[in-house]
Amino acid sequence: MKAIKLHIPNSWDDMSERQLGKIAVLFNSGKTDVKFYIELFFMLNNIKWWQFSKKAKLRIGLRNCPLSDLHKAYEYIFNENNRTVFPTFIKTNKGKYYPPQNRIANLTADEFAVVDDLHIKWRETKNIEYLQYMLAVLYTPKQRPLFDKNELHDKALLFKNVPPKTLLTVELAYFGCKNNLVKRFPKAFPKAKKGDAKPKKKYGFAKVILGMAKGDLSKLELIKKVNIYTFLEQFEEDLTPPKQS
Repeated sequence: MKAIKLHIPNSWDDMSERQLGKIAVLFNSGKTDVKFYIELFFMLNNIKWWQFSKKAKLRIGLRNCPLSDLHKAYEYIFNENNRTVFPTFIKTNKGKYYPPQNRIANLTADEFAVVDDLHIKWRETKNIEYLQYMLAVLYTPKQRPLFDKNELHDKALLFKNVPPKTLLTVELAYFGCKNNLVKRFPKAFPKAKKGDAKPKKKYGFAKVILGMAKGDLSKLELIKKVNIYTFLEQFEEDLTPPKQS
């Protein structure tokens, strides 16, 4: 049989927005059978509906090569989502809104605390409204304004008509950025230990911000505006026991 060339992205960040969107929908479809893996294979190969010849060749390949062997070309999909790039913009009835920098590098501690709480709620409930509120934190006009949690409800209304596929794509991108933070700051994001009967109660980062301010409201407003990476570096240091002399 003539060799078939596969054009599979080498990482999450190599995926196009179109591919990421399709995968986001597939991951939230509830599918777990062989059809899931076949659909994923075709999505990663970026097959368009009109590419009948290419589709036929890939089907021949699937008949001659076990899916388990093909998985080796994209094992990263099953290991960890470490996407760092968001969809480039989202259209609303007030114009285009733009994402934070890659790796959410320019979010403040306050923005992260709010969006992370919303993300946890989405994962627990699958209520699409939490994704709309996430977009209201993440996506702003080109010049990012000062974040005000009190304006969040009105901002979320802008994203009321954003298609579910786009909402899920942004969620997948945010989750990848969060996973990168977890890897970089392991003490700030402790994992449940094996054998624990119940997972430890999660603390929200809003409480961590309050704790750092130590009751000083003037400090509180300053800490909220600190870059999330700077904030987590300090938090990680605070959680590190001093070295014994």
